Amino acid sequence: MENRLKISDFAKLTGTTLKTILYYHKIGLLQEPERSPGGYRLYGPVELSRMRLIKRLKSLGMDLTRIKEMLGDTQNKRTLREALQSLQVELLNQIKSLEERVARIEALLDKDLAHLDEDVCGSPSFQMLTEILGPDQIEKYARTCPELFDQQQKLRSIMDDFRWGDYQDTYQTLAEYFKAHPEHYQTSLNFGARLARLAHLDEDDPEIETLARESAEFIKSIPQLEEMLCNKPRPKHDGLLNGMVSRVLSPAQMKHKQLLEKYLNSKP
Repeated sequence: MENRLKISDFAKLTGTTLKTILYYHKIGLLQEPERSPGGYRLYGPVELSRMRLIKRLKSLGMDLTRIKEMLGDTQNKRTLREALQSLQVELLNQIKSLEERVARIEALLDKDLAHLDEDVCGSPSFQMLTEILGPDQIEKYARTCPELFDQQQKLRSIMDDFRWGDYQDTYQTLAEYFKAHPEHYQTSLNFGARLARLAHLDEDDPEIETLARESAEFIKSIPQLEEMLCNKPRPKHDGLLNGMVSRVLSPAQMKHKQLLEKYLNSKP
């Protein structure tokens, strides 16, 4: 008996509560110890070692389910190592995510917070675009037409924040196509530079319609792009979407958008 503890003393020695110990027994994390002739639980070195390991693993961030699975065989050092490696990966991913969030917050703090709703808080679409095309192509995009690059970031942020439809799948397919056909990507950047210049034109400038027609002709001349972008049903909540987009695009650019959609959906 001198090497055994009753549950109250076991709780004090391990810095645990009675409720916690009983719960561990209930879920099978801590096996029931021997009992005294009077029916009292008696805890010894085995239970102390088990509780010590449970507390250490909890302090590392493991949940009770994982601890129970891992301690199914206390002698299996491989299981312990694999569990710790898995936990390490999770924590490193959390650190990376936190660092990215801090970086986005710092970027926002450098801007006018009065227009926070127009800023890009890490658009998943642009992250996907960077992953597919590569940082060099994105930098080229930013250099070729910086105004449009900024606008597109804001537009993609609007698209990402709401469920407007399957545009993300189309956007990904488009990015993959341009990666495989850099000459067409360059042509699209040239159209983009012209689109950016529309921001400074009046709504009745003939360049708006010229650009819309030429852009539609380019898209229709490539079967893959035509299949992706032409003759598509009008998106649900199109009016609301246009209302959001009009906060980013100029009136001339909005007119171009409407004309381009018209020409893409018109029959030859």
